Amino acid sequence: MPRYFFHHRIGDRMMWDPIGLDLPDLKLAPDPDRAAAVWIEIIEGRIEPDQILVVTDAVGQVLFVTAR
Repeated sequence: MPRYFFHHRIGDRMMWDPIGLDLPDLKLAPDPDRAAAVWIEIIEGRIEPDQILVVTDAVGQVLFVTAR
């Protein structure tokens, strides 16, 4: 399972996720609906007001950036 890292930016401060999480790849998951639900649960639980979430893969490539 691929490892993803969830970095947080609050204001001008970046908090790096040094550990990451092993999560299913949505394209390869046997149950893509369940995999998507896991992703949504993780993301919604990690975003707070005025915070930007930057998700990267194991080599540091930015996969997506979101804000709430």
